[in-house]
Amino acid sequence: MKAVSRLTSGPSSDALSDGARRAAPPPPPALPRHGTARAVALYLAVSAVGFAVLLLVSRHLGRGPEVLLYRWDSGNYLHIAKRGYPGEIPYGPDGEPKFSRLAFFPLVPGLIRSVRLVTGLSLAWSGVVVSWTGAAVAAAGVFRLVRAVGGRPGAGYACVALWACSPYAFALWVPYSEGVFSAALIWALVAILARRWLTAAALCVVAGTVRPSATVLVGTVVLAAGWELVQRRGGRRAWVALLTAPLGLLGSWLYLGSKVGRVDGWFEAERAWGQSFDFGAGTVQVLKGMLLYRHAGRIGDLRSAAVIAVVVLGAIGVLALARDRKVPWQLVVAVAGAWVLMVGTPGSPLSKPRFMLPFLPVLLLLAARPLARAPLGVRVCLYGGGAVVSGWYAAGLLVLFEGSP
Repeated sequence: MKAVSRLTSGPSSDALSDGARRAAPPPPPALPRHGTARAVALYLAVSAVGFAVLLLVSRHLGRGPEVLLYRWDSGNYLHIAKRGYPGEIPYGPDGEPKFSRLAFFPLVPGLIRSVRLVTGLSLAWSGVVVSWTGAAVAAAGVFRLVRAVGGRPGAGYACVALWACSPYAFALWVPYSEGVFSAALIWALVAILARRWLTAAALCVVAGTVRPSATVLVGTVVLAAGWELVQRRGGRRAWVALLTAPLGLLGSWLYLGSKVGRVDGWFEAERAWGQSFDFGAGTVQVLKGMLLYRHAGRIGDLRSAAVIAVVVLGAIGVLALARDRKVPWQLVVAVAGAWVLMVGTPGSPLSKPRFMLPFLPVLLLLAARPLARAPLGVRVCLYGGGAVVSGWYAAGLLVLFEGSP
C-alpha cells in the first residue's frame, strides 16, 4: 500500500527511479475471450496465406510437400520421431565430432510421434500439426502479452499479424521447434508479469525440453523471482520458481547424454554445430564477410541482409525497449539475453533471424502500437502482402538456398 500511495501522491513519484517503476508492472487487464480468439484467427489467416504461397512456389520448383517438409531441421526432428536418437557420436579423422541428431531436444519429436499415433497422419503432417498448434497457442500469448503491458486490443492484433508474416515465419509452419518453444516462452513471460511463479516455472521447464535457447528464459525467471525475493515478495512460490526453472534444461542434457553413455553427450554433439559461446568473435567475422561482399554473386547472399538487420535492428530494439517505461524490465532482459546469445554463438550464422523468431513479438511492441492506428485498408495490405512475401522467401530458404536457414 505504501508503494501505491507514493505513485498517487504527486511530486514524490518523480523521485522514483526507472528501475523501481519497472519493478512492479501493473496487473494484466481482464480480457474478453473473443479478443484472444480473434487474435488466433488472425494469426491462422495470415499464416495460411504464407504457407499456401510456400507450397505453390515449392511445387513450381519441383518440390512436393513431402519433400519440402523434410528439409533441414524438419528432417532431423522427423527422423528422431521415427527412429529415436543415435547411440553414439560420430567422429571424423581429425577427432572432431560430426553432425549428430543428438543436438536436437526431445519434446518436439515426442509430440510428433504422439500426434501420429492419435491421428494416423504421416510423420511430416503430424509435425505440421504440432507446429501450427504451438504457434496458435503462442499467438494467443502474444495478444495477452501486449494487453498485459497496457496495449490496446488493436496493438495486440497488430503484433500477432506482424509476427505471422515476418520473414522467417516459415519455422512456425513446418516441423521445426519454434512454434512449441514460442508458446512456452510467451506464456511464461505473461506469467512472470502476473507474478504467477509456479506457472512461469512450469512453462520454463517445458521450454527447456524444446530448445537450448531456453537458457534465456531460465535466466529471466531466475532474475525476476530473485528480485521478488529481494523485495520480500513472492514467498515460497518465488523460491520454487527460482529452484525449478532450470530443471527442463538439465533434464534434457542428462537424457540426451544418457543416449551415448556420457553426461556431457549433448555438449560434445553440439561442438559439431559450432554453437559454443565465443563472445561474438565468430559473428563479427561473419558480418565482416557479408558487409564486404566476400561471397557476392551467390543466390544465398539475399539472406545476408536479414542477418545484418536482425543483429543491428535487434540491438536498436533492445535499447528502445529499455528506454520505454511502459515495457517491464523482465521483457527487456529476455530480449537482451536472446540477442547476446545469438551474437555470442558463431554456428549457423544464416539461422540467426530464425533464432530470434520466438522473441520477436517483444520487439514488435515498438511497431504494433503505432500500426494499430493505421487505416484498416493499410493494415490488410501490409499483413496480406507480408504473408505473400514471407511464403515466397520461405521457398528460397527451404528449397533453393545453400545452408540451413
